Amino acid sequence: MSTVDKYTLKPSLTEKFEGIIWKIETDDKEPVIAIETRNIADRKTYYSAFNYLTGNCLFKEITVDDSWIWGLDRVHNGFVFLHSYINDNSPEHAGIIALNTSGKIAWSHFNKTLEDITEQGLLVYNPKIQPKIFNVISADNGQTLAGDTSSAPLFQEVIIPDMKIDPADFGYVLPNNISVPFFYKHYNHKDILVYHTQTQNLFTQQLIVCQAESILFKDILAVDIQKMNPEAFFIQRNHLFYIRNNKQEFVSYLV
Repeated sequence: MSTVDKYTLKPSLTEKFEGIIWKIETDDKEPVIAIETRNIADRKTYYSAFNYLTGNCLFKEITVDDSWIWGLDRVHNGFVFLHSYINDNSPEHAGIIALNTSGKIAWSHFNKTLEDITEQGLLVYNPKIQPKIFNVISADNGQTLAGDTSSAPLFQEVIIPDMKIDPADFGYVLPNNISVPFFYKHYNHKDILVYHTQTQNLFTQQLIVCQAESILFKDILAVDIQKMNPEAFFIQRNHLFYIRNNKQEFVSYLV
């Protein structure tokens, strides 16, 4: 099996972070990706956003007051939305902070919760009122709109890999000692695979991109981990996204 130069795939984004990558969200309309990272040592949460078509950094590792109790929610029209929680023991969201493309707080509502994003605007409710009463607000400024609360959520095309347990079909590229399951997606005439190999009690996670049984690209995502990572990769707008380097580096490649 031949191996093509490893730079055949064009990198679009490579970013390292101080903390652990906790959550990733992409914009439903714009080529913007937002990343939440958490630093356990100082108990702070940080937010970053990038244009993955140009590779430009919009902002990186900014934080907000009481950051540990806030988390990344959604990205829409270039705005990054954060949420808090009703209390420490509840997974239910409460509060909205909207960050603009400079990482500045554009607006906030601490008595509203983001339910979903529609063509009309942001669908929100007051978590203190039951049953829920929905309203539509503007993503740009948080002001109430006369939108249709029954409008369908915006569709976001994100391609995720399939989970496979039989490596026989990929014997041309996979080693004999892989641990199953592994992850696979055929996309744009390419085979994209992420798999684990085990040495004693530790795993190594690797990614391979092939075309016509030639290796276009190989990468190591994690080494000496105690259990297999459930995260592999995802694809959006012809870009392959994944995490590597002990969950502290995020990369994307044009596929």
